[in-house]
Amino acid sequence: MSDPQAFERVDALVDAALELPPEARASWLRDACGEDGVLLEQASRLLSAIDASEGFLLTGPLPASASLPPQLGAWRPERLIGRGGMGEVWLARRCDGRFEQTVAIKSLPAYFSPADVERFLAEQRTLARLEHEGIARLIDAGIGPEQRPYMVMEYVEGTDIVGHCRERVLPLAQRLALFRQVCAAVAFAHRHGVVHRDLKPQNILVNRDGRVRLLDFGIARLLDDNAQDLTQQTRARFTPHYAAPEQLAGGTESTLTDVHALGLVLYEMLAGRGPWQALLGGSQLVLVQRMLAGPPVAPSAATVDPVVSTRQLRGDLDAIIGKALRPEPDARYASVLALDEDIARHLQHQAVAARSGALSYRLRRALRRHWLPVVATTAVILGLAVALVMVAFAHRQAEFERDIARVEAARGKAVRDYIGHMFRNASQQQAGSAPLTAKQVLDQAAARIGDEFASDPSTAAQVMLELGELHLYIDDYVGAEPLLRGWLGLERSVDDPVAAASVRFALAETVFRMGRTEEAQSLLEQAQAFWRTDPRRYVDELLTSRMLESQLLRRSGDIQRAIEVLEQAVVESLRRHGPENFRAAAMHTNLGAAYLDAGDLEAGIDRSRKALGLFERLGMGSGNDALNTLNNLAAGYYRAGDLDSAEQWFARAVALRREAFGPSAATAALLNNYARVLLQTGRLAAASDLASEAAGMAATYAGESSMLALSTRLLAAEIDLAGDPASDLASRLLQLQKDVDTHFGEEHILSARVTLTRSQHAATTGDIAAATQQLQQARQRLEALGAPAASFLNQADTIQALLERRTGTDVRR
Repeated sequence: MSDPQAFERVDALVDAALELPPEARASWLRDACGEDGVLLEQASRLLSAIDASEGFLLTGPLPASASLPPQLGAWRPERLIGRGGMGEVWLARRCDGRFEQTVAIKSLPAYFSPADVERFLAEQRTLARLEHEGIARLIDAGIGPEQRPYMVMEYVEGTDIVGHCRERVLPLAQRLALFRQVCAAVAFAHRHGVVHRDLKPQNILVNRDGRVRLLDFGIARLLDDNAQDLTQQTRARFTPHYAAPEQLAGGTESTLTDVHALGLVLYEMLAGRGPWQALLGGSQLVLVQRMLAGPPVAPSAATVDPVVSTRQLRGDLDAIIGKALRPEPDARYASVLALDEDIARHLQHQAVAARSGALSYRLRRALRRHWLPVVATTAVILGLAVALVMVAFAHRQAEFERDIARVEAARGKAVRDYIGHMFRNASQQQAGSAPLTAKQVLDQAAARIGDEFASDPSTAAQVMLELGELHLYIDDYVGAEPLLRGWLGLERSVDDPVAAASVRFALAETVFRMGRTEEAQSLLEQAQAFWRTDPRRYVDELLTSRMLESQLLRRSGDIQRAIEVLEQAVVESLRRHGPENFRAAAMHTNLGAAYLDAGDLEAGIDRSRKALGLFERLGMGSGNDALNTLNNLAAGYYRAGDLDSAEQWFARAVALRREAFGPSAATAALLNNYARVLLQTGRLAAASDLASEAAGMAATYAGESSMLALSTRLLAAEIDLAGDPASDLASRLLQLQKDVDTHFGEEHILSARVTLTRSQHAATTGDIAAATQQLQQARQRLEALGAPAASFLNQADTIQALLERRTGTDVRR
């Protein structure tokens, strides 16, 4: 009900109805609404919701308690410790002399009929059999004075689960582990035919040992058919802030009602606030109407938690919570166990069921599995197309996240249709033509965005972002760059500063890997400037950005500062997230590379091995980042002169990357490094084959002018020089020198290395004057670069020794 005037009419009608006796309200509403069926339905639903929530929205002083008798059975009440819509809770002690025991007694309101009392006692006998470590035990039950039922429960000392997360400053993984304890307890109750109906943080305590205990199963509903009479005869009781839509509307409760409540509990655990917190203190009607209005905004868009970041919530966890909170029970997780399993999949970095329709999420995994030509067989195309058709559901999730349902639904359909056409067209091109690669399919789709969405820039930007992220996932920087730039070109139309910062950071990483460090620096600074406007909210984005910041410092030659940036980031990451997580492993990888650049080979190898071990413990040993770590580790052994270990690690990394990812810029870099080891061990033919493959791949995925592509050209020349040099080698090296100096400048280490190779070639062919001059130029540049160039000075010494043997003089000066 988005029309304020319409709600005012409903509000006035319900206010008037509440003045009448309960039995007269329905007929009065029918008469008052006349023929306006919509108005009658809305007012009736709201009135039912208020009836259901009666007693839970007290904002003034609590009424005085009716005193309990001095003794209830074997129990002596001592003091009141809580009061709510379902009665009072007293601290009590056993007084029959058998043994000492402290308990909590819940005294329920005296509205039970004799038939209700019989049903209540039968239910308590069933609930007493719920023996689970996560459920506070029901010890006893009975009927006190004035027919007031009471329940005697295990007394649990602890903090509510949200308060525990806040006070202990728990990282995300530990919060999810706590939540999984809750799921285990609720799932156990469901297996025994019991629904809680009032799950909320206050009913979930965490003790000093970090164990979760669920309270208040005493108001739960049994699921057997014989419980229906009591359910119909007694008024529903729940807390509106954590109630499911079917409870607010007076509908049927089930295990899926608890799934919804768990979604709200998880929301508050991770975002630091409940989705309806802003409505606290408002009128009953406004609160309940908001509950009826639909799902809340995504936790990533509402978080105020200083520990769990927007980036950590965005994606899997937004989707998981969104699925649990769907208004239609059948659209939620089918069980608490299914919810728990999706949390487990997220923790293990596996695809979660809640995102089964997400475009880029599913397609990234499809591209990883099918990096070979994606239209080689119809089955492959159909498999990917099925995943893409589900994009409609992904954009229904986007509706949840942005709270602009109609716009996002239309945009989602447009994106779905466009990507679907992309693969359908690829399939149609199969007959009689060479199979298309994943990159070619994405490139063709990207080329048509301007024509397809000329009048809809917001949807065009969404398609660009989806395709750009897919190019990045397959390490295709050439394909990713124009798409990310295209998004920024539509930034004003999109009007999403959070997304803009992320796109700038992704583009910074892209152009950095293409060798454009100044541009990468500028883009990084822009992204960081936005994140620093709210450093508590974007603390993890800032932490992650330190890795690129460090890489840029290394590239500029300030290696010591690069190491300091990473070491500080590692300390902060450990404090926030602990030692066993992906971010820690990635930072150790970057630190390993930084130490290798600094010439501290022992520290570099140690950090790389530490990162690799952590990736393997996390179940990510064959992932992209772990393979980058393998590359660094092998490079460390190579620089240390341990060629056998270097070859072993490079061979392992190549095999894993070929199998998992296929052609990419990262694969090209790895092949290039492996070929260099083979060159050093004298296997020129094998080295030449790998270098040739790397060169083609680097030009395709990183760009012909990228540092990677230019490095592969240098390696090819070095392999040629080690064998039978071709007649055009001098001209090829000269052109390479010009290209490197044009794109990266004469002071770049790659320029010095090319000059050094030219000197070696000149010495080999007898041009001593040119060799001597080039050697002096190369040595000066390498010495100026410091530690990163130290290993190449050894090559310079070798060339100098060759020249001195040829001339019999000292050619250093």
